[in-house]
Amino acid sequence: MEKQEKIALINKKMVTAELLYEQACKLTNLSQELKLAVDFIDHLCVDSRVDKDTLNAFVASGSLSNVTDVLQNIQHSISDVSNSICPDLDND
Repeated sequence: MEKQEKIALINKKMVTAELLYEQACKLTNLSQELKLAVDFIDHLCVDSRVDKDTLNAFVASGSLSNVTDVLQNIQHSISDVSNSICPDLDND
């Protein structure tokens, strides 16, 4: 009995190097955005140790909600990429 090779499909498309590369690029971009957000928060923490008013001014300006929005967008985008690379399991 000869074993049949299964073809992996993602969103009904055959998995190719190009498809995987595209998704890897999306993850790399998200990683860079996340690093920028973390670096910004890190810098804000250091500044707030030197000048307590820095953090208060940042929060009062509404900028904290911008950081939250960026982090939530990154979270959703990572979830989208994760879902888009999940193979179709009904391929028999």
